[in-house]
Amino acid sequence: MSSDSMVYTMGTALNRAKDLNLRVQILLQGHWLSGRVIDLDGQGLVLEREDTDHVVVRLDVVAAVRVNGSAPDEGDSAPMPDHVPQDFAVPMPRG
Repeated sequence: MSSDSMVYTMGTALNRAKDLNLRVQILLQGHWLSGRVIDLDGQGLVLEREDTDHVVVRLDVVAAVRVNGSAPDEGDSAPMPDHVPQDFAVPMPRG
């Protein structure tokens, strides 16, 4: 059974922002940090800030992500393959 839905997670948003060189804001313990995502993996991210410094943040402490760019269109999502469970996250197609 295929689905036209897309799983859009904080990790997906951060990856998309990195790929498109978009500015982001991340919420950490009630405070917003802004910058550009330089790198990220499943554990953390490197955020370059405007004043030329950078911070390394564990992803498990990020409460929210704002991406300064348009949201992906519904048409951007690819159908889920039949063999993938519906609760499995898949990467967004790159546009």
